[in-house]
Amino acid sequence: MSSGQPPSPSEGASQPEGAIGSAIPASFSSDSHGLARPTSILPRSAVRLDRRIAAVVTLLPALGTVAAIALWVGGHGPGAVELIVFAVFYFATALGLEVGFHRHVTHKAFKAKPWVRAALIALGSMGAHGPVNWWASTHRRHHSTSDGDGDPHSPHLSGEGVGGRLKGLYHSHMGWLFVGESTRPAGWEKYVPDLYQDPLVFKQHMAYYRWVWIGLALPPLICGLASRSWTGVLLGFLWGDMVRIFAVSHCIWALNSLCHVIGRRDFHTTAHDRSRNSLLLAIPTFGQGWHNNHHAFPASAFTGLHWWQIDPGGLFVRVLERLHLVYDVHRPSEALIEKKRITP
Repeated sequence: MSSGQPPSPSEGASQPEGAIGSAIPASFSSDSHGLARPTSILPRSAVRLDRRIAAVVTLLPALGTVAAIALWVGGHGPGAVELIVFAVFYFATALGLEVGFHRHVTHKAFKAKPWVRAALIALGSMGAHGPVNWWASTHRRHHSTSDGDGDPHSPHLSGEGVGGRLKGLYHSHMGWLFVGESTRPAGWEKYVPDLYQDPLVFKQHMAYYRWVWIGLALPPLICGLASRSWTGVLLGFLWGDMVRIFAVSHCIWALNSLCHVIGRRDFHTTAHDRSRNSLLLAIPTFGQGWHNNHHAFPASAFTGLHWWQIDPGGLFVRVLERLHLVYDVHRPSEALIEKKRITP
């Protein structure tokens, strides 16, 4: 680890670190129960480590996707098993990130049974977007400073003109992952003290890399067993891992870039925020494409506020609520919706 004191091996926790996000932040260490407590230690090599891991997370899936397409053109495309595995793991990881990491952990839009919480965080971790506490801290920072100074991934802070706008789009999409002030600013942990004191969330946070490796191992294993060939293993790795992570990542990153530039604004939000709604991104991001809706009502478990606004994540929450697996589900009142609505 780059700083802080991880839980002892006897507590069964190994220390994830780096991008994207370390397990125990710079100014926290663990107590005798394996939870985090404040210290004053700051990292010095953390940014370099973050950049290396960010390079792997961004470049490896891209190269794997190119390889998958090249093999397809060469006559070794995915079969039914590989496509099903891709779809299932895309669904699982995108759902884990949107419903688990985002709506449940970050915004506390609903409460859930312990095993449901653990499962959602595990699935989100398989998306390789960083440990859950770091992810939540980054997103809470984004909401508190959206499109203003301090926003880790705004497309509007890189200058004027065509060059500045293109630079801003790149930064907000994925360039921010290589900027220490965006990924690991001093005091980032102040946004998630509640999560470091939540035993279940902290345990899953510490198990981040374990879930990443499990998520990487399952697709090639399933495809290899189904085809009983090493070709199946390779195609399972490329389509179930590389293409899947590439697709999930760029859809989610597009929320930071495109959904703050292109689309319709239906609701008033904070002073600098320029969030917008996108039907195009609503389905692949499980409803987060209704980004202006979300910024207007961040604590809501639902982003689709009209019958025609497709919100797969919200539908999933409704199903869990009917099954009594989640409760205290937050919904904005009609009065609040009308109060924030932008009138023509």
